[in-house]
Amino acid sequence: MKIILAVDKNWGIGKDGDMLFHIKKDLAHFKSYTLENICIMGRKTYESMGGALPHRENIVLTRNKNYKAKDTKIFTDYRDVLAYVRESREEVFVIGGEKIVEIFLEYCDEAIITKIYEKKEADTFLHNFDLDKDWFISEESDIMEENGVSFRYVTYRRKNYGKD
Repeated sequence: MKIILAVDKNWGIGKDGDMLFHIKKDLAHFKSYTLENICIMGRKTYESMGGALPHRENIVLTRNKNYKAKDTKIFTDYRDVLAYVRESREEVFVIGGEKIVEIFLEYCDEAIITKIYEKKEADTFLHNFDLDKDWFISEESDIMEENGVSFRYVTYRRKNYGKD
């Protein structure tokens, strides 16, 4: 499994249920990875998007046992999600929010992070892979810019990546 998210300078990912930035290049980057694959998210992330992401299998993990949505698979236990995706041939991406990443972090081998070189007020944050000795940077893009916002794509891998 992989994590894919955009963060600001302080690893902030959201404020009041919305993303901190809407960068067209980054949204296209996200789509290029996740299209025709599986996206795992929490209920708040799902609702903030206004429904399922098209051309992807959407999985929502929620504590609400009565939650219903017609365009996604709903799970209330992360172990059931793990069992379900284990049988899949598609790539699996954890797309947020903060609590969902925390739950699935130990099962992920890679994190594809858009690092935005700006700070915004945030109320949700991602795990800081730069401070985690179990992860290393495997790839970094050049710094790009869109509408005055500088960013780059950074891929982190777990140090035991590819080992059983």
